[in-house]
Formats: sequence, structure tokens, C-alpha cells
Amino acid sequence: MKQKSTYLALTAFAMFIAVQSQGQSVTLSLNNVPEAVQCNEVWTEQDLDLSFVSTTVDDCASDACYFAASGPAIGFAESVMVWPSRLTVDLSSLEGIQAVEVDIVDYCGFYCTQAFLMDSTGIVSIKGNSESSVSETLVMDNLSQTSFTELAISGCESGINEIRIYQNTSSIENSSSVDRKVLRIVDALGREVHFTRGQLLFHLYDDGSVEKKFVGE
Repeated sequence: MKQKSTYLALTAFAMFIAVQSQGQSVTLSLNNVPEAVQCNEVWTEQDLDLSFVSTTVDDCASDACYFAASGPAIGFAESVMVWPSRLTVDLSSLEGIQAVEVDIVDYCGFYCTQAFLMDSTGIVSIKGNSESSVSETLVMDNLSQTSFTELAISGCESGINEIRIYQNTSSIENSSSVDRKVLRIVDALGREVHFTRGQLLFHLYDDGSVEKKFVGE
């Protein structure tokens, strides 16, 4: 019986990892921005609301909303240009966001292009460019499993090519049974480990369930 329970737990974990690696993603190509879009005007792509808005004191310049909806039309290869302004994406309808990737080219300087992930309380995560005049991907992982409400990308002279939002599509639910027992604790590669802080771990239970846990430092 114990061997069968172990098999069920390992099978569930394998399914979990497979789903995580495949996942579900939303890709915003930014190719359908309205040609005559105005600051604060909302348009929709992949059922998400997007808009250009004014910059804030957190950006390379504040209180500005200058952009181009079509990069090639003004001599740039990027899908959109901000100089300065913010491109915002409403994330409130997406659950289980695991990571966000933003393809950019900065023409301003170190950390002049920035991506902000926000929840209902404000800014949660910031990622800026490390190079200038070359293509770069800003990667933002959601290790704390925050429910994000908005993504904003700002810059003083920045091109934005594509945005990819990855979601956790696992159908495995956490079990609240007090009778279940932990069989193994493994990391994201399936290696058995002891419980440690600051690392994403998977608890495999004898009822076949898998629980993902992350405890900060």
C-alpha cells in the first residue's frame, strides 16, 4: 500500500513539473496598437487592457506621455516606442502568474528602461535594463506567488517588442487533510532535499497530492 502511495505521489509530481514546464502563456505582440491612440486610451490584446499613461517619479522622467504606436513608421524596428511614457497592462484578470518577460531595446542608458509589477498595494518588483542599444529581455519571476494587478514598462527612449506572461496551469490542489503524511520533499529538479528557507520546494504526500511551498529567508 505504501509503495502504491509513493507511486501516486511521484506520478502527481511528474505531472506537476510537466505542466510547469509547458505552462500557459499570454503573448502580447503589440502589433495591433491603434494608429491614433491617445494617452490614457485603452485598447485590448489577448483579452487584456493596455494603455499608454504618464510617467511618475519612479521613472527616468516624470509627468510625460510621449510614445509612438508603430516603431517602423518612425525609423525604429521595435513594436512601440516610449520617450518618456509608460505602457501599462492590466493583469487583474490573470491568475497564477509565474513569470513575466519583456523584450526591449533601450536607447537611453543603464536602468533607463524599467518594468514594474504591481499588486493592489503598489510596486512589488522592478527590473531595469543592463545594456543600451541592444535587444534585452527583462525577466521577472513571481516566487512569492503574488496576485499581480498591473505591469508597467517605462523609458525615456525605449523600444518594446513583446511581452510574455506565464501562468501556473497545474490542476493539483493543495489538500487540507490532517491524515496525510509527507513522503518526500524535492526541489524543482526532482532531487530529494531537506526543508530549507529561500527555496521553492514540493512536498509529496501519501495520498498522491503535491504541495508547492516557498518560505522566505
